[in-house]
Amino acid sequence: MPNGRSNKHRLYISLLYRQNQDNFHWALTLAPKSERANTKSSVRYDAANTITAAWNGVQPVPWRYRCDPVDPLLDAKLVARVLVAKLPSRTSFEDWAVTIDQTCRAVPLVQNKPGWTCRTWAIEALGALRGLGGDFATIPDVQDGNTEEQEIVAFAQIAKAQLLAGEIPVGDIHAIALVDMRRLSGVSSFRSGFRSKQVSRPLSSVEQPKGEGLPAQ
Repeated sequence: MPNGRSNKHRLYISLLYRQNQDNFHWALTLAPKSERANTKSSVRYDAANTITAAWNGVQPVPWRYRCDPVDPLLDAKLVARVLVAKLPSRTSFEDWAVTIDQTCRAVPLVQNKPGWTCRTWAIEALGALRGLGGDFATIPDVQDGNTEEQEIVAFAQIAKAQLLAGEIPVGDIHAIALVDMRRLSGVSSFRSGFRSKQVSRPLSSVEQPKGEGLPAQ
């Protein structure tokens, strides 16, 4: 019988590659502990302003909320994931997905405001989920420009560099760059160093990127 303590679902911040740009698309992802290839076993939540058939071609492309099942192995743009919460399996994956969806869906989408981006939305969604307390209380207090946000970006930059250099295999779910950044006893775990087997270079080897707030394309 599965152990409820060791078989917890995972909530991640997902950082996705944006072609020819130094910044990343930010999203939240709910995943089971044992993800399977070739199945859309995870759920991704994000804000996007990509062009759709409804766009009139005149007004700025509006931001919209998305909640979609995904297969991380089929997502060539996934660069890194940051673990922010483990959710007990005594509550079904589907029920957790609904709770997260309801909370994220209530996060306002701000249109036509320079600097408001997918990263802004993700940070606000993290705060809303952390406000639920309980198993979401481990979510770190990520704010625009604070240490936590800078550490996340630096980690993703390392992972992207290693992916582009062929140092991280593509198609292996266990090779996706991953770091545990949960708040344990009120302190974010990154303060004692990233715990990641996939990305080994020190954070000091990566220059802090600029312009992380550009809209997703």
